[in-house]
Amino acid sequence: MLRTTSLFIGLLGTFTASANLAQQKPKDTTIRIDGRSNGRIFEGIGAVSAGASSRLLIDYPEPYRSHVLDYLFKPGFGAGFVYLKTEIGGDGNSTCGSEPSFARTKEEMKNPNFNRGYEYWLMRMAADRNPNIELDALEWTMPGWFKQIWGQDNADYISTFIDGAKHWGLNMKYIGGCWNERTYDRNWIVDTLRPTLNKRGYSHVKIGAPEGAGRAWAICEELVKDPVFRNSITSVSYHYPDSYMWRPGTELAGKTAFETELPLWSGEDFSLPGAPWKNTTYLAKNILRCYIRQQITKVNLWCPIASMPDNSCFSNVGIMKGVSPWSGYYEVWPTIWAVAHFNQFAKPGWQYLNSGCGLLANDGAICTYKSNDGNNDYSIVVVTGSEAQKLNFDVSNLNGKQLQVWKSNSKAQFIQQAALKPVNGKFSITLEANAIYTITTTKGQQKGSHKIPAQTVFPTSYADDFNSYAMDRAPLSPKYFYDNSGAFELMQDASGNKYLQQSLINDITHWIPDSCAFTYVSQGTDWEDGSISSDVFVNEDAFNGPGYAGLIMRAAYDKGGQSLIPFGYRFMLFKDGSWQLKNKTSVLASGKTTAGVWHNLKLSCKKDLIEGYIDQQRVVSIRDNSCLLGASGYVSGFNIAKFDNLKLNYTPNEGKIVSDWAATTASSDRQAQEAWFATDINSLSKWHAAKHDVAQWLKIDLGSVKNITRVESWMEYFSKPTQYLIEYSTDNKNWKTFADKQKNTVAHNPCYVDKGSAKARWVRITVLPHAERNYIAIHEFKVYSN
Repeated sequence: MLRTTSLFIGLLGTFTASANLAQQKPKDTTIRIDGRSNGRIFEGIGAVSAGASSRLLIDYPEPYRSHVLDYLFKPGFGAGFVYLKTEIGGDGNSTCGSEPSFARTKEEMKNPNFNRGYEYWLMRMAADRNPNIELDALEWTMPGWFKQIWGQDNADYISTFIDGAKHWGLNMKYIGGCWNERTYDRNWIVDTLRPTLNKRGYSHVKIGAPEGAGRAWAICEELVKDPVFRNSITSVSYHYPDSYMWRPGTELAGKTAFETELPLWSGEDFSLPGAPWKNTTYLAKNILRCYIRQQITKVNLWCPIASMPDNSCFSNVGIMKGVSPWSGYYEVWPTIWAVAHFNQFAKPGWQYLNSGCGLLANDGAICTYKSNDGNNDYSIVVVTGSEAQKLNFDVSNLNGKQLQVWKSNSKAQFIQQAALKPVNGKFSITLEANAIYTITTTKGQQKGSHKIPAQTVFPTSYADDFNSYAMDRAPLSPKYFYDNSGAFELMQDASGNKYLQQSLINDITHWIPDSCAFTYVSQGTDWEDGSISSDVFVNEDAFNGPGYAGLIMRAAYDKGGQSLIPFGYRFMLFKDGSWQLKNKTSVLASGKTTAGVWHNLKLSCKKDLIEGYIDQQRVVSIRDNSCLLGASGYVSGFNIAKFDNLKLNYTPNEGKIVSDWAATTASSDRQAQEAWFATDINSLSKWHAAKHDVAQWLKIDLGSVKNITRVESWMEYFSKPTQYLIEYSTDNKNWKTFADKQKNTVAHNPCYVDKGSAKARWVRITVLPHAERNYIAIHEFKVYSN
């Protein structure tokens, strides 16, 4: 049962007590946990698969795909997520890439295709491992055939999505009654969506809102005044309420939020790479603080697995990582075990004990959970701060059973420690700094383990004629293809031949603006030199301009907007038979060929030599170095565009990246944009200098002397020339020049590449101020060694 306003007043006292606890000597803190104290109901730690973050997982071969799923969803094995929210696809970019719609037209609503995409599949895999998992879904982008967003069309679309879940043998418990992080409509929820769900046989499906839409917690002001609205939804969900990527979060929930008497959720949270320990303790503290500061009872993490390519927007973000399906290699990050510290020890339906929840010294935190099944089991989760401390517990009116202790630190995670036995209801434990502990009366936990195969590079020669794929099985997309925007779907003609088709031909409700359709092969690295060829067909215009289909090389998303026209060389064939070779903004060459028939296009890049072929005849050969590296794939307008018989060949970049997660320092930085963000493998995060009117430097420590051969500098202003100096050192005192670009006048996209040979442990880049640049920032600073 949820408590009423009296709980809010009582928790203020608990927070005050916690503050007093934090003022005691850190090495000797006493905590009295009253088994009869108030507390909200714990609803578990959940996952959010959206923004195309899970795309590559379905391409993994067995048994490795099942192994990954075990770490995520199998109870008592790994994270054991108890809730999964997925995106309801709408064919537009929703963060990293786009997810397909099951009904692109109103006509398709009569026969929706529930095999498009991978979210139904992911829910099915999760439910196979945990039949009690709670399932939810939410809209980011929406089909353009709706007469209006808040109308009957959308209510029918959402209800049909639930039909699709039923088709997959799934039972949805929740559905989002809003547009993710954009807006919601009270009258639509009350007068259209709820009645439609009831009429379609889904009266049991609960509606959540507003999922980050509007000012934080503002909806609560409506709910307390409007009982009809209040009775139409079953949770209030905001995003990143405690903190966002190390920045302070949104406005804290207050008295009005509690007066709604609804569960309060963090509907989307984390958004960081789970590899470093500092992010792991950040995550665990965030979960604890969500309840301590705001009584948030469910925290849902985006994303469960970083299965978006490393060169996509918001890459390398998640609880574990899987981006090499061709090898089966994946990474189990410490954050898996941070989540296990909660989900393996406290079940949804357990009660928070407010007397055992609070902040500890030096940025520590603690929460206590008690079972409601009569056996008096309880679990205590502690994340320590920057200093070790001794906690003295008084649990005299709780279960007196022996206590199991599990610990995680930067060196080893989820390790069972020596058991404790309360004496006269009391026990003490000394905890090391910057660690996670669970103290529990329960048993049966496990640190699950599977053997991970070796990582291998993507084949340097790769071909796909698309004929090996089943047309009645998800995801209806070729292996390794990643849609940045638009909808590239496998099709089959009357002769039985299969091909890939861009199928979005009308405008949609965008989450962010989509400028063209773009998909690429997730080959695990950016190319410099190589070629792509494919058969291509186009015979119609797009709804918003000329129709075209083509190839792209050295492609990189625009950090000003990930679904804008990408950087790279585009070799495009138009409906009228004309062709163009373009970079992002300029036509580099053009010509004419036969219209209305299939053509074989080939695009080749070797250093600054860019060549294009049509039907094995070279039609363009130019010198250009505006685009230096990136991905390879297909582009088109929003028109029917067909592709077949893909062939890729490339030369891997020399050397291996040795700067990932390297220790970093800088001349200055901003909060949540510190130096280490330049080596976190997230293509969107960045080091942002606090000053820009004088030169600023970023320095990385490779840990040992290495032979560096290549440096990539992914600048914030990569569309304008940047002046910089790269130096190296073996002792951090004496510096030599690796690359001097202090007088550079040429902009290179998507980054600057400097090659050489030097023995170095430290590498430093100094960026000069410029009148056209009002800040200095670097997204990624990559150092290679052979």
